[in-house]
Amino acid sequence: MASEHDPPGRIRTRLLRLARRLMPGASPAGRDRGGDGAAESGGTARGPADPPLGDGDHGDHGDPAGSAARAGASEAASADPVRVGDGTAAAADTGAEDGAEDGADSASQNGAGAAEPRNGAGEAEHAGRAGRLWRRLVRSGSADTPARLRPTPLGLFGITVAAMFITLLLIQSAMGTFRTDGPGDPGGPGTAPSVSAPPPAGTARIMIAGDSLAQGSSGDFTWRYRLWRHLSARSGLDVDFVGPYDTMLDVVSGGQGATSYAAPDFDTDHAGRWGATAADLAHDVGEQVAEHDPHYLLFMAGVNDFAHGASVDDTLSAVRDAVTTARVAHGGIRVVLGEVTPVWGNDSSQALNTRIARFNAALPDLARELTGGRSPVVVARTTAGFAPAEDTWDGTHPNARGELKVAAAFADALAADLGLGEPYPRPLPDVRVGPRTAPEVTAAETDRGVRLSWDRVPGATRYQVLQQRLRPDPDDRVRLPVEVSASEGREPSVVVDRLLAGATYEFAVQPFKGDDGGAMSDPVKIVPSDDPPAAPEWVRAESDGTILTWAEVSSATHYEVWRRPLRCTAPTPPSPSPPAGGGTPSPAPSAPQDPPDAGEEPSPGAAAPACEPRDGRGPGRGEGWRSVAVVNGATRWSIGDSGAAGWEFAVRSHRDYVRGGYSAPVTVRAPE
Repeated sequence: MASEHDPPGRIRTRLLRLARRLMPGASPAGRDRGGDGAAESGGTARGPADPPLGDGDHGDHGDPAGSAARAGASEAASADPVRVGDGTAAAADTGAEDGAEDGADSASQNGAGAAEPRNGAGEAEHAGRAGRLWRRLVRSGSADTPARLRPTPLGLFGITVAAMFITLLLIQSAMGTFRTDGPGDPGGPGTAPSVSAPPPAGTARIMIAGDSLAQGSSGDFTWRYRLWRHLSARSGLDVDFVGPYDTMLDVVSGGQGATSYAAPDFDTDHAGRWGATAADLAHDVGEQVAEHDPHYLLFMAGVNDFAHGASVDDTLSAVRDAVTTARVAHGGIRVVLGEVTPVWGNDSSQALNTRIARFNAALPDLARELTGGRSPVVVARTTAGFAPAEDTWDGTHPNARGELKVAAAFADALAADLGLGEPYPRPLPDVRVGPRTAPEVTAAETDRGVRLSWDRVPGATRYQVLQQRLRPDPDDRVRLPVEVSASEGREPSVVVDRLLAGATYEFAVQPFKGDDGGAMSDPVKIVPSDDPPAAPEWVRAESDGTILTWAEVSSATHYEVWRRPLRCTAPTPPSPSPPAGGGTPSPAPSAPQDPPDAGEEPSPGAAAPACEPRDGRGPGRGEGWRSVAVVNGATRWSIGDSGAAGWEFAVRSHRDYVRGGYSAPVTVRAPE
C-alpha cells in the first residue's frame, strides 16, 4: 500500500480531506469517521458514477478503466442502498440517476478518446461539468437531513469497493497524464511544455496563490498590480484575477483586511495568505480552484516552509500536492510555479538561501514531471536579477523594485511558455521605493519645544525628521537623531527641543517602510519663542570697582556688556604770577576736552581731570557706546584696570537670537 509520503497516497489523503471539509451539513464527527475509505454520506456513494477526471478534464485519451470503475460502483450502490434518516433509498436512487447522466456526458465527450477544445462554449460546458463533479464528490446526504450513515454489512462492503474505485480513478486522473521524462535544460523563462494549451477565448481567469509575497502589505503596489497592468494595459488582454481574498496585511497592526494599496485601481482578487506555507496552500487550493474556476494558477511559496524547518523535498512535495489537487478541481488548468526569492539581513539568511537555491534548481524537473496534455506546468524565473538587499524593504518582502521583477518573470513565463500576453519589456523601468504618500505635517510651539505632528502614512513602519535653520546663520539640512516608530491608533508626533529662539527653522518628515525611504513631506517653517527677555536689573560695581554684577533674568540665555568712557574736563590751573622783572603772563587754559580712551594715561605730573557721565542715555540712544563682552552662564564680568578715569556701563539680556532690553547705565570710576 502506498504511504502518505508517496504521491498516490498523498493525493488520496488530500482529496478525502478536501471532500470531508466541504461536505454540507455533515457534523465534524461525521467527517472524522470517514477515514481513508468512503465518506459516510449518500453523496459519496454517488461519487463513482461521476465521469473520470482524466477524461473530462485532462482530455488526453479515453479511460476504459474509469468506465469499469463507474459500472462497478453503480452496481455496488444499487445492491445495498444507503439509508438516511427514516430508511429511504433516495440517495442510492439519486446516485443511479447521476451515474446515468454522467455516463452519457462521458460517452459524448470522450468518444474514441478525442479531447474537446477548452475554449468558447466547450470550455464553459467543461467548467460546468467540473463544478458538478466537485460538488458531487463532496455532497453529503439530503438537503435537510444530517449525514449520519447506518449501512448494512453488505452495504458497507459496497461503499468500501466504491471508495477504492474513486481513489484509483482520481489517482489515475491526476497522475495518468503526467510526464516522467528525465531532466533536461529548461531553456527560456520557464519550462516550455510540449502540450496544446492555447489561451482561452474571451476572458482569461487567473488565480495568484502564495504567501506574503503574493498578498502584500499596506502601502504596497504588490506584484499582482504590476502583472495586471502589463496584461490588461500593455498586452490588451481581457483578464480577471480571481480568488477568495482582495485585501492585504496591515503592516503596523499585523491584522488582515488592509485595503491601502499604493495604486488600488486594479483587480485585487487573489489567493495569497501572509505566513502560509506551500503545505498550507496545497490544503486549500483545490476548493479555491473549484469555486473560482481559473484558467491559470500562478503559485509561489516555500520560504515559510523553510523558515519552519521543512526540507527541500518536503516543500517540493507540498508544491506537487498543490498542483495535483488544483488539477482535480480543474483538469485543464495551466500552472506557473514561481521560484522562491532569496532573503537577506539576518543570521539564518545563509542557511535559508541554501535551501531556496536547491528548491529553485529542482522546480524545472518538477514542472516537467507534473505537466499534462492540456495542463502544462512551467516555471517563472523570479530570482533572475533579484537582489534581496536592494529589492526588499525588510530583507524578505519585495519593495516596488522587487515587485516589478517578480511580475516581469511571471509575464515572461505566461507569454513565452503559455502564449498569454507579451513578455515584459526590457530594460525594466526604474521605480521609486518606500511609501508613496507624503505626510502632511503641522507644527506648534509648546513649553518643551516645537511639536511636529502628521497623519499615519499607509505602509510606513517608521518616520525620520529633517531640520534646517534658514536664518540667521543658515546651516545644512540634517536628520535629527530621533526616530518615530509607527504605532496603531496614535498620531505620529515628535517634540524637537533646543531650538534657538528667534531663528527661523524648516522641518520635513520622511516615512520609511523598513529600510526604504518614501515621499518627503512639504517643509513647514516656524520661529520659536520670539518674545524678548526683560532688561537686567541691579547693575553695579563691586570689589573696589573691578567687578560688574547684575541680577539674573529668568528667560535670558546670555548677556552683553556695553560701555563708554566718562566725559572728563581738565582742571583750571591757578593764575600765574607775573614773572620777576616783568614779562608776558601765561595764556588762559583751553576749553574742556574728552579724556583719552581706555588705556591712555594722563601725562605725569598733570592734575586729574573732572569726569562725569555724558548725557544720561544708554546704548542705542546715546553716543559712544561699544559692546565689549558676551557673558554666558554668569551675572558678573571683570572690568579690569584699564587705567581710564572711569566708564559708563550697561548690560543687555538675550534669549538666543532674540534681543532683550538694556539696563540703566551705571558709572564706575577708576579706583584712586
